[in-house]
Amino acid sequence: MSICSVVVFSRPEKTDAVRAEIETRAHCEVAAAESGRVIVVIDTHDRQVMSDTIMALNDIDGVINVSLVYEYFEPDDVIGNARADGTSIEEESCAAGEGCGCEG
Repeated sequence: MSICSVVVFSRPEKTDAVRAEIETRAHCEVAAAESGRVIVVIDTHDRQVMSDTIMALNDIDGVINVSLVYEYFEPDDVIGNARADGTSIEEESCAAGEGCGCEG
């Protein structure tokens, strides 16, 4: 999982058009927009897609700059092993003394 937030700086008179264009993009959600600034959340399973999406936002007519504010990444295999109680399959194996070299 890869999630980030960016601020898209645009010419103030183009803010509505920039927002509308961003809302058509896959993986993008507009959190807020006002005179020259659009806050966007990008959520995808692939860091390359996230990077490509950020670069593509720069190409929208009226955009001056895109600034990364926050990024979180966790490999999908780690997410897939997570359980509701916060433990993982690896922790369960370790607690049983399997394959980790500990005494359990």
